[in-house]
Amino acid sequence: MGRNGEREAEVARRRRRKNSRGPARTLLLSAFLLAAGTPLLAQEVIRSGALTFVYWPGQERAAQALVDAVEVPPLLPGLPADILASGDVRVILAPDPEAFDSLAPGVPDWSGGIAFPEGDEIVLPIFAGRVGRLPMLTVLRHELAHVALGRYLGSRVPRWFHEGYAQLASGSWNASDAWALRAAILVGRLPSLETLNLDFRASRLTADQAYLLSYTSVEYMHRLGGSAGFARLLERWRETGNLDAAMRRTYGITLGQFERMWRRDVGSRFGWLLLLAQTAVYWSVLTILLLVLGYWKKRRNRRKLETLEAAARARELARGIPPELGEESHRNGMIDGE
Repeated sequence: MGRNGEREAEVARRRRRKNSRGPARTLLLSAFLLAAGTPLLAQEVIRSGALTFVYWPGQERAAQALVDAVEVPPLLPGLPADILASGDVRVILAPDPEAFDSLAPGVPDWSGGIAFPEGDEIVLPIFAGRVGRLPMLTVLRHELAHVALGRYLGSRVPRWFHEGYAQLASGSWNASDAWALRAAILVGRLPSLETLNLDFRASRLTADQAYLLSYTSVEYMHRLGGSAGFARLLERWRETGNLDAAMRRTYGITLGQFERMWRRDVGSRFGWLLLLAQTAVYWSVLTILLLVLGYWKKRRNRRKLETLEAAARARELARGIPPELGEESHRNGMIDGE
């Protein structure tokens, strides 16, 4: 069977699995929504290509904004361009905490959304208090990357790779993330890739660090072979079902060797030497700030002194002492009346 035939067979198998799970999952979600008091019949739908957005009344503008934004397909490094178009994806826009908790039970309160790759479904919270620091479009692209990766590689992808790839595809990395990563490295928190799976279930601080480290691992894997090499890696991973075997065939190194190389790369890019270099900039800015504050304080003290001298001259005039005499007396250290 050719490669196209294998892909078509895989798509057919995935659709059969989805169809078999569909009724059971729909009943389960319905039960959750009814228990939460969310009106099922109030749901409305709008489509954009392979994406179906499900929303409640009052959320039309948010739904339409996402539809307009995803007219340009997200970049999915190493994956076929039509991977998301090979089947429908349902995006549910939860209007309140009760609906979100019902659709995604057990999700930490700092999570910006969740994807169910095996069911081709995404749940996004669009209510105040739950929307995180990232734009909603970035969160949607992040979750779409999870769905696309699940379609291509199946369910045996490590959590660290799933999260790192989703960040790479959504472009959610920023400068503040780099500083947070440097802080984690300085306190010695650079775990192995395998143990990153456990950190996602911990506190938000630990989870944020795990997400950042996951991103650096997948980004470094992408840099090793460039776009073409990364695509071959994912293709061989799909063929063999084993990341270590795919690393050997594509990059000529084992997964263990890659991890050691990755740790050195993270240390050199975000370690203490770079931190000190950027700390020099910080101290330069702080020095300038202190000079400005010192100048301002000096001017303030001069104005206070001028105010005191003016008040003293006023008192001398009130006592009938000529200003010139008062000033001369003060210069000679004399006290009024002496």
